[in-house]
Amino acid sequence: MADSTELQNLKHEITAFREWADKLPNHTPEWEVFYLWWDNIYDVVKEYVEKVPLNTWTSETFELLLYALARDNEDEVILHFLENYPEHLVALATKALTYGDYKARWQVAYGLSKLKNNQGVAKELLQQFLLDEEEYVRRRASFARV
Repeated sequence: MADSTELQNLKHEITAFREWADKLPNHTPEWEVFYLWWDNIYDVVKEYVEKVPLNTWTSETFELLLYALARDNEDEVILHFLENYPEHLVALATKALTYGDYKARWQVAYGLSKLKNNQGVAKELLQQFLLDEEEYVRRRASFARV
């Protein structure tokens, strides 16, 4: 498989984060910012997005990326990077509609709202995020210029 190295790197860094998070006694607000190896996560996400064709992404890939996106909800580095890859952001948004963590959903909704040309699929997705069960997702989707 062409993306095996990139996927393995992505899995490794997300697993390291999850293991770190599992050892925390409790998750206080903004707990994710205390992780010391965010740069490693940013690097592997960037590498994956830049090197692996979108049409080869699997459900596992989307799960890993949405998890990383949700955990990066304070700094939004991954979101800002994805804004340079509108097709990838739209693909993630499509998967995020049914993703359990609202922190991933609000980020992709907000990212879609910032796309210069949010017609077509992006506009339809934003309409769905406006109906999200979580008020913060709806609020961030409402920032769209449609």
